[in-house]
Amino acid sequence: MKNSRKRVKAALQHQRPDRIPKGELCLDDTLIKQVLKCDYVGFEERFSFTKSLGLDLVCLPPVYPTCVGIPNASEITIPDLERWVLETPLFTFAIIDGVFGWGTRTLGYADFLTLPRRSPLALQKLIERVERLNIDLIKRCIDQGIDGIILADDIAYQRGLLVNPNTLRDNFFPSLARQVEAAAKEIPVFYHSDGNYAGVIPDLIKCGFRGLQCFERRSGMDPLKLKCQYPELCVWGT
Repeated sequence: MKNSRKRVKAALQHQRPDRIPKGELCLDDTLIKQVLKCDYVGFEERFSFTKSLGLDLVCLPPVYPTCVGIPNASEITIPDLERWVLETPLFTFAIIDGVFGWGTRTLGYADFLTLPRRSPLALQKLIERVERLNIDLIKRCIDQGIDGIILADDIAYQRGLLVNPNTLRDNFFPSLARQVEAAAKEIPVFYHSDGNYAGVIPDLIKCGFRGLQCFERRSGMDPLKLKCQYPELCVWGT
């Protein structure tokens, strides 16, 4: 585990590490309690669990305030971020939600997915609001020593994209590119989505993403084939 951060960095640079790095997007507290036979899960328990699995990286989710609407970056916390950075050898990723996550959370699934047709102006305002929030979060995470960022947005389902690809290209991807730009000179940025988003992988590469996280085989996303098709990407997770 002492070489974990170095191992992940080698993979990101398309070098051959001593072994394939391991990492999970989510570590469920209920599972950790069962495995460790404990009643409380904090930093020490999560770190102990990652060591038991031989993980090389950890993904740190934000805690959002219980409010209606999109909060300010100052209202969002990422618990124990600095402890993970300073007290462990793990490569640390911060998980940051994108417009699809915030849109469905604040408007509801159906209202958000129909927003591009109902009100393009309202959609653009939502995108701009999430973009400002995420750039502020990214800069703060970099200041705290984070190793990487995952921009998480489920833009697809099993058979394809949730919205027209041209809608993504005209509205969403330019904003994603600016968010990546806020971090990419300092740290790598990955993109996460469930489902089959293969048709827009070239667009995500143009946005500047160094890697993709989540490849659902049942959705036709084969990581080995996609890695051969897009060798510049780092692929992670099935």
